[in-house]
This record gives sequence, structure tokens and C-alpha cells, in this order.
Amino acid sequence: MADVAIKVTNVNKTFKLPHEKQGSVKGLFLNIFRLNRTYERQKALHDVSLEIRPGEFFGIIGRNGGGKSTLLKILAGVYSPTTGNIQVNGKLTPFIELGVGFNPELTGRDNVYLNGALLGFSRAEMDEMYDDIVEFAELEKFMDQKLKNYSSGMQVRLAFSIAIRAKSDILLIDEVLAVGDVNFQKKCIEVFEDLKREKRTIIFVSHSMSYVRDFCDRVAVLSKGEVVFTGNTEEGIDIYNKLNAEDENARAEAENLGREGNIKRFGNGQARISNYRLLNHESKETITLESGKEFAVKIEITAKTKIDNCAVGVMFRKNPQENLYGINSYYERAPMRALGKGDKVKVSFKDNLPLNPGSYYVSLAVANMKKGGYEDLDNLNNALRVNVVGPAEYWGLIASKPKITIGEPND
Repeated sequence: MADVAIKVTNVNKTFKLPHEKQGSVKGLFLNIFRLNRTYERQKALHDVSLEIRPGEFFGIIGRNGGGKSTLLKILAGVYSPTTGNIQVNGKLTPFIELGVGFNPELTGRDNVYLNGALLGFSRAEMDEMYDDIVEFAELEKFMDQKLKNYSSGMQVRLAFSIAIRAKSDILLIDEVLAVGDVNFQKKCIEVFEDLKREKRTIIFVSHSMSYVRDFCDRVAVLSKGEVVFTGNTEEGIDIYNKLNAEDENARAEAENLGREGNIKRFGNGQARISNYRLLNHESKETITLESGKEFAVKIEITAKTKIDNCAVGVMFRKNPQENLYGINSYYERAPMRALGKGDKVKVSFKDNLPLNPGSYYVSLAVANMKKGGYEDLDNLNNALRVNVVGPAEYWGLIASKPKITIGEPND
């Protein structure tokens, strides 16, 4: 067996996009004779190099538009590289564009045999596999209907069920798990587990980092058509999350700029939040925090009149109405402050951020605590949109480390 299953060397792919759009056959015909047609060149891949070892489950991840699907289509032979070389050692079956070769005017049954023939199976081999294919695709009641009456999901399930029978050394898989219900996805996962045990070479493209983490031995991260990382899966996922955060940061910054001067605030105005800053674990002002790492919120308050017991709070929300995680000086038993008219006080909160990666809103509040209750002095509702990055080590939104005991003898 060769030392390398797939070798990609300095591959570039450029598409020519014509500036003129034709709305008719006549327009298209006339443009054949135009000498001054103009094009825009779109570089989808730039100097991409990879080596994938035999028996490796290799992930390709990145943001939309990063070049993942273009690279897979080049590996599958759908596209040719503009420049560069591709070396494939072994028989390769692509699980991309599933259903190519299906005839919508034929029944599901006929298409099984047609697709099987395209994969190199004999009629006798397809007879043997037919019942298993139909059962896996969960289409027993539909096989004598024409394929044009199938939903797109049904067609892909049928195509996937046929394709997994291919006797290939290398499989290219592009987001197959996005198709079908939970039961079908579970069966797909079982197929992946079998392929991994069989040491088949798999190239897997997915936006689901949980599947990438579960299956991939190594990953490549693509961004703007370039490979920015190749190696350890967890490191690659972390880079992918940070790349996603760049887009989220741009949106958050635009949203934060848009809300300046328009933040919904309420309270009686006897004290006012005059300044606030969010700091990361390196004490740098930011709107990006890392899950599980220390962060700080610094708030400056100016009293407009005498305040007996000033308390300050910070709340993180997943959306503008859903409270997730809050810190409040009153509940943390921090010393209360009495403020005189014109006094200024700075309050600093520090904690390890117990939130999984995602986008969140931060609200800030100051109140005067009184016997039997409190009065709102100033509340900046959803003052900031922030992004949390890092590996998602826990299910859900809250990232906490519980203490678990199992099988205590005295229970």
C-alpha cells in the first residue's frame, strides 16, 4: 500500500465569471460573436497542499465559501485544477452530489439498479443488496413510485444507501449527516464507525464540530481558499471557531455601534452607569471571550443623589429575553456602597466564563437595595453583543464542571 492515499500539491482553482447575464437564447447566441466579452476571475483555491494517509479519517472544515466543496469536487474529478497536481492511490467513491445519474422518470427500484451499475455492480450483486439498500433508506413503501415524486431528502437517502456498498479504498463525504431524521442519522453514524474500524480512507467535510471531533484523526482548516492549518483535530476546531468568531465580531461590532445612543435603559436615574468595559483573560478590552477562561467587567457609576446601598449586576443572555448567567454584588455578599451626590465608584467583576461558544448579549444594572426589595437606578438592557470562542466541552449553553460521584458505598 502506498504511504499516501491522496496527495494534493500546490492546487489552484480559478473560475471565470462573465459580467454579462443573458436572459434569453437570442442573447446567448449573439454574445458568441462578441469580441469584447469581459470576465471576473474568482479564485476558489490558492496553493492548496495536503497529504492524507491510508486508513485516515480526515476532516476538512471551514466557513462557507472557504473552498471545501471545490476541493472535494477536484478530488472527485468533477473539476480539474487550474494549476497543481492531484495524486490518488486507490479506488475513490465520492458521496458528493449524491443522486447524480438518477433518472427522475424511472421508479426508485429502477434507479437502484441504474446507480449500482454506475458504481460497477452486476445485476446479480444488486439483487443480493437490494433489500438491504431499501431498508437502510427507509423507503420500502415508495420503491415503485417515480423518483420525481420523491422529496430531495428521500433521493439523497436512497443514493447514500447505494453508495455505501461501493468497494472503494477512499470515500469523499460532504455533509451527508444533514439529511434525514434522527434515526437515519444514527444509521449513518454507525456506517462511519464501521468504515473507521475497517481503516478505510475517509475525507469528511462537515459544519458539525461534534461529528468532526468524534471521527476525525486529523483536520485541515480552509479559509478564503487557503489551508490555514493541518493537524490535530482539537486545535483545528479551535481555529475554526476563531475564524467563525471573526464574522460574528464584525456583526457584533456593527450592532454595538448601531445601538450606541439608542440603548434601552430604565431606572429612576438617581445613579447612572457612565462607563463600562469587557476584558478578556489577558486584560485586553474586547467583545470576544474564551469559554472557561477568566474575564472581567469594569463598570463606573456616578451618583446623581445620595444612595444608601448601591448594588451592581451583570447578566449574560443568549437572546434579548433569555437570562443565562449573571453576577450581582448583592447576591455575592460583596460590601454595599453608600454614595453621596456626585460620587463615582468603579466596580470590577471577575470570573471564569461558564458559557459555551456562541453569541450572547450583556446587560448591566445598578440598584439601591432596600429592606424588602430594591429600586432600579439605571439598567442598560442588552448593552453589548459579545462572542464566546473555544472548544465546546459540554452540552448545552452552560459550560460547568460538576462534581460527580458514582457508586458511593454509603448511599
